[in-house]
Amino acid sequence: MKKSIIFVDDEPNIIQGLKRMLRSERDKWEMFFVFSGKEALEILSNNHIDIIVTDMRMPEMDGAELLGQVAGHYPNTVRIVLSGHSDREMILRSAKFAHQFISKPCDANMLKYALDRACLLQDLVRDVELRRFINGIVNLPSLPDKFAMLLGEIQAPDTSLKKIGDIIAQDVTMTARVLQMVNSAFFGLPKKVTNPQQAVTLLGINTLKGLVLYVNIFSAIEPPADAVFSMESLWQHSIMVGNIAKGIIYSELDDQKLADEAFIIGMLHDIGKLLLGQAPNYHQGIKKLLNDKGTNFVDAEYGLMGISHSEVGAYLLGLWGFSNSVVKSVAYHHTPVKSMNVEFTPLTAVHVANALELQEDCIDLPYLESLNLTNKIAIWTECCNKIKRKFLHEQYGTVGR
Repeated sequence: MKKSIIFVDDEPNIIQGLKRMLRSERDKWEMFFVFSGKEALEILSNNHIDIIVTDMRMPEMDGAELLGQVAGHYPNTVRIVLSGHSDREMILRSAKFAHQFISKPCDANMLKYALDRACLLQDLVRDVELRRFINGIVNLPSLPDKFAMLLGEIQAPDTSLKKIGDIIAQDVTMTARVLQMVNSAFFGLPKKVTNPQQAVTLLGINTLKGLVLYVNIFSAIEPPADAVFSMESLWQHSIMVGNIAKGIIYSELDDQKLADEAFIIGMLHDIGKLLLGQAPNYHQGIKKLLNDKGTNFVDAEYGLMGISHSEVGAYLLGLWGFSNSVVKSVAYHHTPVKSMNVEFTPLTAVHVANALELQEDCIDLPYLESLNLTNKIAIWTECCNKIKRKFLHEQYGTVGR
């Protein structure tokens, strides 16, 4: 079935250019080209639309307002900004509702790639209702105490970007969001940023204040009282996996880029739990399956939802423009053999780090055997134990066992 895409821009020359640029894709996509948000909403009211691509500065209804309405009324639609305007106000107004940002003039291959990728990502989450639910989420929960610390630092008269970066680097949602923003096309960076502290520095204090105080891009949403996991435990597990994965990379390779990527993947590998955790009856359903059938957490998710947090998290990060390496690693962090990787990668490190941190017998041994790495498990276990002891000492003043 063809995917359907709406392009919205009030400049006739831009619309004509898009039509010429994408003419070769007519057999693959059903495309609508309109000059206003009002026209786009009329098409949405009468058609299933997979993706909307909109300019920002338009008369009557601008792109930010249009995307807000699409998010509210047609959440199944992927929302992409394609704009030549890169001022801070525009970025802030669209940040809450846009999945991706592309700047124009835009290379034809870049635009086609972004649209193809958005279409392919739907294969990760085939259930239309679940995809509608995920696409419609505009706020993910942050740790309440970290959110309070961030607010205090943002509003302090002598605010420090380093302190802000340190706070954000300790929260899954904040880390994902600032990396989404700084790696968007509007910042025009030559390479992807994988360090949240660096991302904070590049965004700058004024943009961060706008995102936190006015756009409310972060929120201190409390999980339900009967939640199957706590925000605190998810944070501790995520930051531990990130640090252990980074240590495993350094035990094999002297490569800071791969180590930083492994840390970010480790931090974000369970972000899908924050999404599924907002679905009705998720926590109660998982608890019941865990108690009644004695199954593991991932199998319980498949039994309840037909999908796990791995695919859901990968889908969201893909929508947000994260690299294929990050998306693939999050999708397969429990089942790396499905990735078809034939060498040691950050996925390897994150998979092993997750299993060691959980202290569960869930390392994919056939996968490690295919890479001739089973002899490394003892070394990585000791690496994990050292990092955990250091973490416990720094956080709680104890060296643990």
